[in-house]
Amino acid sequence: MTGSVTGAVLLALVVTQGCQPATNVAATFDANAATVSEAFADFTAENEHFFTHFSDDAIWGGNAVGSADTLTLDVVTAGYRNLWAQYDYRMVTESNLLPGVDPNTKMTDGSVRGYFRWEISKAATDSTEARTVEVKLYESFDFNAEGKIRWTQVYGDLATAYSLLEE
Repeated sequence: MTGSVTGAVLLALVVTQGCQPATNVAATFDANAATVSEAFADFTAENEHFFTHFSDDAIWGGNAVGSADTLTLDVVTAGYRNLWAQYDYRMVTESNLLPGVDPNTKMTDGSVRGYFRWEISKAATDSTEARTVEVKLYESFDFNAEGKIRWTQVYGDLATAYSLLEE
């Protein structure tokens, strides 16, 4: 009987310890959410510091029609610098960052997701009036062990938004 009680206690310890996360996922999420908030602030300020929130090997999921499946930090950096030269950005809604889940385990993993409404503006020129559009976006961010964004995707109708600004 003693052996079966000891075995049951050991089994209970293994099961309960095996269910404990290796890291504090809530604290990881909070740190990663702060990084996303800082990245958004740097993006709207058109601050080059924006790019420091991403790992050197960061990848963006190419979601636009005809785009590559993945885009590297170098490609995105050039693209964002070009966009900053043409447009101004402002988040219209308060940031509501949500915990993401591991696609395999369906358990929270410290990644960050969110739904956002952005305003994109183009200044007036001698021949055009100022224009502004709002676009709803869903964005997701996965992080490396150092807390840098390593994977991100943006879903929303940005192509139409930019087209409307250029009419």
